[in-house]
Amino acid sequence: MSKWIKKPVVQCRVILACLVAFWASSALAQAPKEAQKGAQNPTGQEAGKPSGAAVERPLISTGLDSDAIARTWPDSSVWLEPPEEEPVLALFEPEAETPAKGAVVILADEGQSPASGLAAALRQPMARAGWAVMVVGLEIPPYEVQEARRQRGLEAPEEAGAPDTDAADETGDKPGESVMIDVMASDDVEALANQYQARIQKTLAAAAGNLVGRGYSRVAMVGVGRAAGHVTRAATASGGQDVSALVWIAPAFSQSDSIALTESLGESGAPKVLELHSARSSLGAGGMAQRSPKQREAAFRRAGIAGYSRQPVAMTEQPQPREAQALTNRISAWLDSER
Repeated sequence: MSKWIKKPVVQCRVILACLVAFWASSALAQAPKEAQKGAQNPTGQEAGKPSGAAVERPLISTGLDSDAIARTWPDSSVWLEPPEEEPVLALFEPEAETPAKGAVVILADEGQSPASGLAAALRQPMARAGWAVMVVGLEIPPYEVQEARRQRGLEAPEEAGAPDTDAADETGDKPGESVMIDVMASDDVEALANQYQARIQKTLAAAAGNLVGRGYSRVAMVGVGRAAGHVTRAATASGGQDVSALVWIAPAFSQSDSIALTESLGESGAPKVLELHSARSSLGAGGMAQRSPKQREAAFRRAGIAGYSRQPVAMTEQPQPREAQALTNRISAWLDSER
């Protein structure tokens, strides 16, 4: 009986081995053809398409990924509604201890969302220090505005030893006017730059108003990198009624913002300012040829501005999230001293 059982089993194994060998030989024969085809078509375009045409792939751009962030942090998400603008996402963190010392609006560096970079890393440490925190992302400016910066060298707007910021520039423009727009002589660029700045100003006003509406009577603003100019403009607009103090972290000012600083901070009722900068470099953030913090301080003193102070911090020139706790200690201590 065992002979009759084993014989079919052996035959099945032989047939299976033959099938495997046939499949392997077919695959090996096909591989050179595919390799040759790939060499002739290195970009991977489909047959029948021009050789220079790239394969079409779906591309989804979500800007600062606000919808994804809101789904990840639903309990912290706040949709601000600036007038005549699309809703803007902010992340809110209430104070971890009561009573609250106040509230802080933190504007992230250019191109960063409220859930990324140093601004996001400051949210929980500042809350543990007794401050309610609202973090807002900062979208990058339109391409035309970026190109204008690059072409005119306005990524490095200030030179060491430059004239006082309260003086008119060589073209005779008044402080606060956009030199970038003037030299480009483009109505389109001017309109784009104005729309971009106006949208950010409306968003910051909405954030401060939201915190005041929650019952926080004391609101400060913190700007990281390029955000420093935006928060300064928001805090000094119309007397900065809702903003009691400003903090700049490794600020990088555009030329128009730099020109306007002395005038805006010298106005009556302007908020006090703390600048936190890297102790490793005498230049501005990122090593750009900007007025150094020491030069900025000297210019403010010459203009009689007493509400500015600076503190060197052991941090990189472009602060990283890992430095959030050290910066929180400085910010909270300074805000406490200014109460």
